[in-house]
Amino acid sequence: MPLSAHLATTSMISTIHVLKAKAKFDDDTYRDFLHKRTGKRSAKELTTSEAGRVIEDLRSTVGEAGIRGAIAGLDSPIGGKLRALWIAGHDLGIVRDRTDRAMLSFLERQTDVSHVRFLKDARAATSAIEGLKSWLERTAGVDWPTDRADVIANKRAVLDAQWRKLIAIGAVEAIGQAVDPMEGLQHYAGRIVRHNQWGTMEAHHYDEVQKALGNKLRGALARKSQQTGEQE
Repeated sequence: MPLSAHLATTSMISTIHVLKAKAKFDDDTYRDFLHKRTGKRSAKELTTSEAGRVIEDLRSTVGEAGIRGAIAGLDSPIGGKLRALWIAGHDLGIVRDRTDRAMLSFLERQTDVSHVRFLKDARAATSAIEGLKSWLERTAGVDWPTDRADVIANKRAVLDAQWRKLIAIGAVEAIGQAVDPMEGLQHYAGRIVRHNQWGTMEAHHYDEVQKALGNKLRGALARKSQQTGEQE
């Protein structure tokens, strides 16, 4: 039986009850809330997947979501890596829904595990991370560095892939007399984070550039799709 079908843990049920109190739900409102989202009227009857959805919805109700679609328990090193890769997919234009829920749905399809907390085995965790990286490589053209532990090199690989996609759809042009259109990426990055050399940029600067490129790429892809539709 897949872990997503297991009954909610005691910790998840406690979290639901704490959030219920913060939402100031009376008993009838609370049970109607559960029934509308899961078809059940008691937290003890929920599966782990259902409880995760209820927790997410309750967090949004009481204003604790922080990030749209955020789900509790993803702040572990494994969860952080998977979330970063999923957001990279969104910024590469191949992930439509960047939320944690969508990422966990992908994880469950790949590993039959509904949440990163269940990836207790190191090999299973590595398999999940490498599976997502392989998908980004295959679908978005990310050329990952040989040293997979090099954080900066991994971030740069995503930026390079974003820029290549922008070049491919005609959304960016070579800067000045540059023969290699990839040289324009450093110029663009410098305008975003005020650093003219890659060597002076820290990890968070790469994240800022990735986000800006993601907005630019998604906008360009949306315009191209609209133009294609109009031509048809």
